Amino acid sequence: MRSSHRGPTTPRSRGRRHKSVLGALTVVAGFGVLTHAGTEPAAATRFSPDEQRIIEELPYGFGGPSCETARNRPAGSLAGLKCGQNAGLSSPVGGRFMLFADPDSLNRAFQDDLTGRGPDYEPAPCPGMGDSPSTWHYTATPWLVAGQIFCGTYQGAPDIEWTRDRELLLLNVHDGPDMNSLFQWWDRYGNEPREPIPFTR
Repeated sequence: MRSSHRGPTTPRSRGRRHKSVLGALTVVAGFGVLTHAGTEPAAATRFSPDEQRIIEELPYGFGGPSCETARNRPAGSLAGLKCGQNAGLSSPVGGRFMLFADPDSLNRAFQDDLTGRGPDYEPAPCPGMGDSPSTWHYTATPWLVAGQIFCGTYQGAPDIEWTRDRELLLLNVHDGPDMNSLFQWWDRYGNEPREPIPFTR
């Protein structure tokens, strides 16, 4: 997965549901956030159907047990999750994943985030892509824009936000050693859920 300037990872066959574009936007009812009180059995947090849709599309490194319902969702969103990374990776550390009702609401939220991050946010080029914001596409379909992306730092920590237009997802991941490490994760795993998948350039 890359910008329109360089090809991205090759996704799984589009004939199967795409497992994973930042997203993202991204919940199976049997999964949940586990809490413990003494020796009592753990209680699973139940997610709404729209939150479950996000879980099914979470990129590698994130899963239902590490997620909770996101607060302060943008206008037009159907659901949102705030997740910690649970795969032992150095980058990213956390993410927010939002599902939208329609393309206009998704694009509006992306643009609002791009222009409204505040003084603690510093825009930066996405490594190897040049422009930020930009668009990205899959290697197999370089003529087809799959979403938008922008990179920057928030309070000095790397931050990437992107859309997956087909799934109506807005995804944001943050923190890690540096922007290069975070972008390498995005390039390889940003749109692939739960398990690493080989890719070609």
